[in-house]
Order: sequence, then C-alpha cells, then structure tokens
Amino acid sequence: MATLKRKLQAITSDAPSAWREKANFRNNNPWLREYSAKIARAILSALADKGLSQVKLAEALNISPQQISKIVKGQENLTLETIYKLSKALKVELISFPGYQNMPADKAAAMKVKKRG
Repeated sequence: MATLKRKLQAITSDAPSAWREKANFRNNNPWLREYSAKIARAILSALADKGLSQVKLAEALNISPQQISKIVKGQENLTLETIYKLSKALKVELISFPGYQNMPADKAAAMKVKKRG
C-alpha cells in the first residue's frame, strides 16, 4: 500500500487542475460550443471524405498536429484567416454566408446622406 501511495504521489501534481475553468469557459461562451464545434465536425468529415489524416492537414497548413487536434476538438477560437486556410486546404466551405442582393447605387447614396444629417 505504501508503494502505491508513493507512486501516485510521484505522478500527481500539486498544481490544481484547470478542468473546471475550461468547462466554465466553454459553458459561458456559446460561440465555442456552437460554431467551433460545427466547424470541427465539418473538418473531421472532410478529412474522412478525403482520406486525409490530421497530420497531413497540419503539414499542409504548416502548423503542428497538436494545433489541428485542438481545432477538431472544437476548443479553438478560430480566426477568419484560419477558417479560410482550412477551407482551402480541405477544398470545402466551412462557413457560408446568406445570399444578399447588391444595393442599387442610388439607394446606397441616399443612406449615406441620411447618416450625415
């Protein structure tokens, strides 16, 4: 019993675990749960469809496999630049934008005048 206790003490840390803070952060930031998770699932799906590994994707983006691991776990606040690079590397659209119609020039000009006044 004493040997087991010594072994456990040798591999444990005195520093408190950050799991609670991480869980609270995820719970308090719905964008992380919703958007990052959806992007992560889309990346994993694209990797599977294309028969690519996370390591190959990391190499294509010139980042570490550990960074890809964080991304596909939905734990990263991704920049638009990163999403763009991932989209290009995987040849899939990871986010989409609703369709919109170009505003006629005369209406755009009228809106500018209203804002000034």
